[in-house]
Amino acid sequence: MLHAVPVLAVLVFVSAVPALVACSAGTTSKVTSGRCDAAAAQTLIGKSKPTDEEARRITGATIARQIAPGQPVTHDYRAARVTLETDSASGRVVRATCG
Repeated sequence: MLHAVPVLAVLVFVSAVPALVACSAGTTSKVTSGRCDAAAAQTLIGKSKPTDEEARRITGATIARQIAPGQPVTHDYRAARVTLETDSASGRVVRATCG
């Protein structure tokens, strides 16, 4: 009976894996490398302001920063960051950059 707990833990884990795989099979999210994809960021220009989660998923970035036109921001370079400049009147992205 000494091995019952580890065996039970392994059985629970093994039976949970197929369920987890099935849950993620239908998602369309992009696998992120952490680096922002500049070409993907450019596709957001002219579109309605995305949520931070959507911006990260689309660009592969791990950090999303949303700003208004003319808003002061730091200029430190971060390969994992996407910055979206959104016009408050139209709600549309007017500029999208990585870094």
